[in-house]
This record gives sequence, structure tokens and C-alpha cells, in this order.
Amino acid sequence: MTSRKRMRLVHTSDIHLGMDGINDRSFIALRAVVDAVLRLDTDMLLMVGDIFDNARVPDDLVESFIQQIGRLLVPVVVLPGNHDPYDTSSVYHREPFRSPPENLYIISSPEGETISFPGLRLSVWGKAMALHTPSFRPLGGMPSRPNGDWFIALAHGHFHGEHDRDQRSSPIFPEDIASAPCDYIALGHWDRYTDVSQGEVKACYSGAPRTIAGSSPGHVALVELDPEKGIQVHRAPL
Repeated sequence: MTSRKRMRLVHTSDIHLGMDGINDRSFIALRAVVDAVLRLDTDMLLMVGDIFDNARVPDDLVESFIQQIGRLLVPVVVLPGNHDPYDTSSVYHREPFRSPPENLYIISSPEGETISFPGLRLSVWGKAMALHTPSFRPLGGMPSRPNGDWFIALAHGHFHGEHDRDQRSSPIFPEDIASAPCDYIALGHWDRYTDVSQGEVKACYSGAPRTIAGSSPGHVALVELDPEKGIQVHRAPL
């Protein structure tokens, strides 16, 4: 088995760039997330869906997103969500994404794809959302662990707890998490931090980093991967 390294990842989701128009608090949140990645000295940024609020956001906002990602030297992995799906009109087909920063990786396959980072001894898997429907299973078809390195899954969808009665779009069931052959599942779609770990698999919603006027500052999930202590997740304020 390959020797794993101790690592720190920042996990965020649901920034909804473009939601607030000209007074875009979501962009302030994005900038704060990038600042946190730099301040916390982390190895990777995971962005798990709904980074953009819709496909009609202005070009300058898309370019500003690219510029913020370019501030980082670590890999940034983006998974499209239900507000920014990877369909024919996706924001991720826009001109700025045709020549992205070398550290930006966008998961684009609706069947799922694995991105390996040999230097970090870590692999990331996810399924790009094209349609937000009950038939889309964000964790369906996850492959076996590719090697002895860390294996992280990204999934944007609704976790079905014991009190759910109707199946929601993009469902994630407890058994999907418990049987996943990975170390950590970074979740998006809920705007609050929630731990939905099942069995030995750690899984958390990061919550949205956007701040609401008069409330406490937003946060990201700080994920610590330790080969001896396992997986620990903390909320890190922005």
C-alpha cells in the first residue's frame, strides 16, 4: 500500500455567484474562501456544486472567478451542481473556462470521473450533474479505490434521512454513503454544515460560505486527513 500523507483540504459549496446582482455578497464569500485556503495552508480546495447561481451570470463575474482561482497554487476541483449543471448551456462552457488556470479541474462527466494527484497521493471522484432529477444518483457507480492513496468523493444532492417521506431530486441515501469505497465524501446542496457520516465513511455538508447581513461570519469545512488519526472535519470561520 502506498504511504499516505497528512493533508488538509478546504471544502465549500453553494456560493451562488451572481445571486445578489451588483451588490454581490457571494463574490465576497468566494474571495474569503480563497483567503482561507491561503491562511490555513491547505493542500486542495473542493468546490461541491452551485458555485454559480445560474448560467446567465455576466462574463466579468466568470472572469473574476477565474482570477480568484488563479491566486492559489494548490489544486481546485469543481463539481457542477443543480444551479450550475454541466449541460449544453453550462456556465462552464463559457470563454474564460477554455483557458483555465492550470490548478483548476472541473468534473464534467455525468457518468463519473476520477482525477488523480500523484504528488499528493490522493484521488478525487465525482459525477457532473446534467439534470437535477430523482433518477440522478450523485454517488451511484463510484469505482473501487484506485490505489492505496487517499480517495475523496464529491456529491451534490439531498441526503435522505429517516424522516424523509418523498424522494427528492439527486438523492443520497444512507447506504450510498456507508458502502462508498472512499475516505471522505464532500457534500453540497445544503446551506448549513451537517455531518451525515455513515458507518466508517465520513461525509459532511460544508454549508454555504455566504454571510447574511447581521449574522455571524460564514465558514468552510476544514478536512484533515491523517494516516494515524483518520478523518477529522472542523468548521473554519471566514
